[in-house]
Amino acid sequence: MLAAEKDTIQSALSADTATIYKPDPKKAIWYSVLCPGLGQLYNRRYWKLPFVGAGIIGVAYAINWNTKYYNAYTNGYRDIMDNDPTTKSYLKLLPPNSNYPESSLVTVLKNRQQSFRRSRDLSYIGALGVYVICILDAFVDAQLYDFDISPDLSVTPSAPHLNNYGGAKAVELSLAFRF
Repeated sequence: MLAAEKDTIQSALSADTATIYKPDPKKAIWYSVLCPGLGQLYNRRYWKLPFVGAGIIGVAYAINWNTKYYNAYTNGYRDIMDNDPTTKSYLKLLPPNSNYPESSLVTVLKNRQQSFRRSRDLSYIGALGVYVICILDAFVDAQLYDFDISPDLSVTPSAPHLNNYGGAKAVELSLAFRF
């Protein structure tokens, strides 16, 4: 009867250890490199997916917005500089009933073009940042998947010991951290 109970306990323990999920950090990195958010799916951190999606959508929107206006101001600047009276695409970029002198209009168009180009370039850097953050998050989350986050993070000092070092008495205090 004891052997049957022992087998039952061992099979129950092996069933519990078979269901424990531990993600591999290398796989999490490669999944996240393949597509941002796949590493979070692999780690079973589904609650992070809306943040990843919002980051990707936000950066894509910023890139699209800044590229659209950069191209519009580039075309407007080219049209005003080519001295062709039939090309006036820059008029669409001006507020209604505006009377800018041509010299200041050239400066305004050039400055706005450069501003939107800078914003577009920063948006691409932001996209790279979102991509790298997704990869790092997937790796760290897989690495620390089974880290103990219990509320008992207490420090218990041990009692001081009196030691005899070379005839002189000394007091030793040790501190032990248990995680």
